[in-house]
Amino acid sequence: MNNDKFVLRNVWISSWVLSFSLLGDALLYVVLPVNAEAFGVSMAMVGLLLSINRIVRTFTYGMVVRFALRIGLRNTAIIGSITALLSTLGYALFEGGGALVLSRVLWGLSYAALLLVTLSYASINPAATGTRIGISRSVEQVGPLFATIGGAALAGMVGPTSVFYYMALGSTVGLGLALLLHRQIVVPASEKPAKRGFAIPRPTSVDVLIFWMGFGIDGVFTVTIALMWLAYVDPATAIIFGGSILAARRVCEMVIAPVAGNLADRYGVRMPLVAVIMLCCLGFLLIGFGYLLSGSALLVLCRGALGTLFPAAVARLHSDQPVVALARNQTWRDIGAAAGPLLTGLLISVISPEWLHVVIGVLFVASFGGFVMGASWARLR
Repeated sequence: MNNDKFVLRNVWISSWVLSFSLLGDALLYVVLPVNAEAFGVSMAMVGLLLSINRIVRTFTYGMVVRFALRIGLRNTAIIGSITALLSTLGYALFEGGGALVLSRVLWGLSYAALLLVTLSYASINPAATGTRIGISRSVEQVGPLFATIGGAALAGMVGPTSVFYYMALGSTVGLGLALLLHRQIVVPASEKPAKRGFAIPRPTSVDVLIFWMGFGIDGVFTVTIALMWLAYVDPATAIIFGGSILAARRVCEMVIAPVAGNLADRYGVRMPLVAVIMLCCLGFLLIGFGYLLSGSALLVLCRGALGTLFPAAVARLHSDQPVVALARNQTWRDIGAAAGPLLTGLLISVISPEWLHVVIGVLFVASFGGFVMGASWARLR
């Protein structure tokens, strides 16, 4: 029963399941770095805890796809919301690196499952795929936005660990919504992911593009934005400016993602994809030459749009196996987002953050040129 109204209903519900499940993870990024001692970990362990979920997803998306196709999207959402709730409880209950690592690993698997469920519902029917993905991306940001604002304030009242009991309580709403997903929505029978164990899938030209998006915007830009402001303002103001820009990403994605999806459905993916990638490259170059505010604004806006346009393009190029293709695409975004901060730490002693943005902009343009010259571009509409 892949009727449009049932598909759209499940897109909305599954997106809210993911949004509520994200409460604990979103708040952890705010609370953990300044309260490491309360969690019984060192600052070195903080970095590992905040990145290990992406590392887990990099190697397990394929396994999660096979699991979801075997038990169904609804059951996958239910299990994913339960494990997300348990991982959030783990932040409140446990101290020390070992137990918290297990909670983060559990969260990595939960997020992979819930994200693939929402993208799968959105791509089941080719019509209006962009709009449905845009809706999903927009709704996904609501929970984290609430957690980083309201949750952070609540942490000051109840404590940095106890606040996660409240986040877990909020996540139970996601579990309740998962039970409302329609049982008869099915994924295409052609979806047969290769059994590659924990191997990283070979990237397509679109996957290379989203890798550079993850590397550049989710990685290098996120890590260095406050650092670059130090050349113009005092440290306290630099932190405020950097934090405000990063917080604006979620609000922008809530607004921009549905607009980008609607444009892709109305005019095709090609035109908006070209426009946004060119603006994204311009953003990297502007930052590289010292125009931090305008460059940052462009990158924040483009991130929201590309988060919809890339999955929409993948779903159209691989309409026979959209779930498998979307899983591969998200894998390469996570690889980029994980590699960006790691390489930034190594390169920043030999190249300034500004020039690192210039290099990424050039590589992004070159990768897009390779995509346009390839066979996939001719098939993309």
